[in-house]
Amino acid sequence: MLDSLQSDLKASMLAKDSARTLVLRSALTAYRNEAVAKGLGPQGVLSDAEALTVLKRLIKSREDSVEQFTKAGRSDKAEQEAAEIEILKTYLPAMLEGEALESAVRAAIAETGAQTKKDTGKVMKTLQVTHGGNYDGKTANQIVQSILS
Repeated sequence: MLDSLQSDLKASMLAKDSARTLVLRSALTAYRNEAVAKGLGPQGVLSDAEALTVLKRLIKSREDSVEQFTKAGRSDKAEQEAAEIEILKTYLPAMLEGEALESAVRAAIAETGAQTKKDTGKVMKTLQVTHGGNYDGKTANQIVQSILS
């Protein structure tokens, strides 16, 4: 992940793509800050799971910003944040969506024997173990709620 971010940053700088360069610089800074926090130093290499966590945190922060800017009537800023999200999402693995996510949720429900909404936590934990973070938690939770109603 680190090599990919660094090479893409170099390419965006050579292409004079200032928006992409800015996003990649912030992602690298977050990556290095996490490495320092883990005691690896600024040149340390995070595991893939840790690097994905950093990227997801950056995306979540920007999603929150989009929501706030939209509420405040600042559509220009919201669009800018949304564009940054799209750049960051290119570094995430393919996410489970739609029917694939629903099928994974149904499999987790069957595996845990969940019957009621009280079992949502068990289902979500099973999803996390089997699929890592390759799905949107809110959407998965909504599917679980609709199935276990």
